[in-house]
Amino acid sequence: MNKIVFILLLSIMSNVVAFAQKELSQEELDNLDKALSMKDVYDSNKITHIDSLRSVLIEFQGDKHARCSMTCDIAKQYEKFMSDSALAYYDKASLLAGELQDTTLMLRSKFGKIKVLGIMGFFKEGVAELDSIEKRGVPAELKGMWLDCGRQLYSYIVVYTMQGNSKHVDNYLLEYANRLNFYREEQIKLLEQGSLEYNLFLGEHIYDTQPRRAKQLFAEVMANVPMDNNLYARASANMAAIKDNEDNLDEAAYYLALSAISDIKSSVKENTSLQKLAVYLYDKGDINHAYSYISASLSDAVFCNARLRMSEISNIIPLIDGAYKMQLEKKHKLLLFTTLVVTLLTLSLVVAVIFVLKQMRKLNLIRQSLKEANKIKEEYMGHFLDLCSIYMERLDNFCKVVTRKLTAGQVDDLIKMTKSSKFAEEQHKQFYENFDGVFLHIYPTFIEDFNKLLLPEERITIKDPGRLTTELRIFAFLRMGVEDSNKIANFLHYSVNTIYAYRNKVKNKAIDREHFEENIMKIGSIQ
Repeated sequence: MNKIVFILLLSIMSNVVAFAQKELSQEELDNLDKALSMKDVYDSNKITHIDSLRSVLIEFQGDKHARCSMTCDIAKQYEKFMSDSALAYYDKASLLAGELQDTTLMLRSKFGKIKVLGIMGFFKEGVAELDSIEKRGVPAELKGMWLDCGRQLYSYIVVYTMQGNSKHVDNYLLEYANRLNFYREEQIKLLEQGSLEYNLFLGEHIYDTQPRRAKQLFAEVMANVPMDNNLYARASANMAAIKDNEDNLDEAAYYLALSAISDIKSSVKENTSLQKLAVYLYDKGDINHAYSYISASLSDAVFCNARLRMSEISNIIPLIDGAYKMQLEKKHKLLLFTTLVVTLLTLSLVVAVIFVLKQMRKLNLIRQSLKEANKIKEEYMGHFLDLCSIYMERLDNFCKVVTRKLTAGQVDDLIKMTKSSKFAEEQHKQFYENFDGVFLHIYPTFIEDFNKLLLPEERITIKDPGRLTTELRIFAFLRMGVEDSNKIANFLHYSVNTIYAYRNKVKNKAIDREHFEENIMKIGSIQ
């Protein structure tokens, strides 16, 4: 009694799960977008797994039976991932099986090849391979594989034939559908009742006639397998098909999203859910998602070389692509207009700011220049007055000495004193010391800045700090505005030729000879 109650409760819970209202929400779209962003990671894991099988295959060099079986295993991993590689490996397995004359391995490789031919759209070749198999010659342990490859091949043919939408293909479509049902019904008979595969195949077989029962079966499969299992993807895709037949498109889209996520996580490139979801979102006006999903679906189909899926997508993508481009064009025009307005406003603001900054900068430079000029002028005047005071005092002292000598009748001593070169040298030395001190006070970085204008190996070394060399003194006069060599010669008590020689000699040591004297005039000035 308790067992019966438990079964009834389980049945009721299954009904609740199967018929609970579910609609596509932003959460499912976010989950799908996240799965798509990680597609490369899932594919990398798939390739890593295949590579590990290939490494094992190398270990079986001497065991052809093991090599053939492992080659079939690798081909199966490639089936809905890279069909070209799957076909190549099934062909290798077939050759090995032929060498071994192993009927079981030959049939196993042939069944796999038929599946791949269906995926690649080679229906004629696939049917020929399938029809070449003697039904009675199929061992019991391979009968399930034989029925599965027949079911899968004719399911592709039925879908492809239905794309024509022509009454002329109805008879062919009916024949293909009957063959599909034959393989499916026979396959169901072989499966263990109540198993997940049994529920899935039975649900696919009856969902047109018994949708309520089919939904229960699909819900049970989805509840008992992980999302990265292909059974989950097929169950949710079939659930979406039932909801679509019931015109419950929002709920159908929900299950399509789940199926698409499952396909991505299991690296199934031969898929339909993502493209169907793209069509649904296109009809809903979500062009961005529709374009993203149909592009991803096409990329998968091309990667897998799934011609049927490429054919299906080719009928859809022009509509979505056109809508997407139209939307982009509208956004582009709006963006262009907005950008133009913002640009004009920005340019106006920039021009105004630049004008104000320039005016402020000019004003600041003028103020700074006036401040510096006043400072230099005050220093010049102060030092000029100091020098005048010093020389007036010296002149006064000299006059007193002359008067005293004349009064004492010491004319000869006076003449001797005035003719002495020591007296003149002392005066010149004091003049140079005063000049050097005053100039370096006004232009404290003159020596350093002057050396920067010369080649490194030609720079002037100062032996006495605070004193200028003859070369520096000549250009110091130049910096003070005394450009005439005659005047400089008079100040320094040199010949004009000597001044010219010094100027040319130093100029030849300059980094920029052409503008050397112009650069001298910039030392200590406001740039």
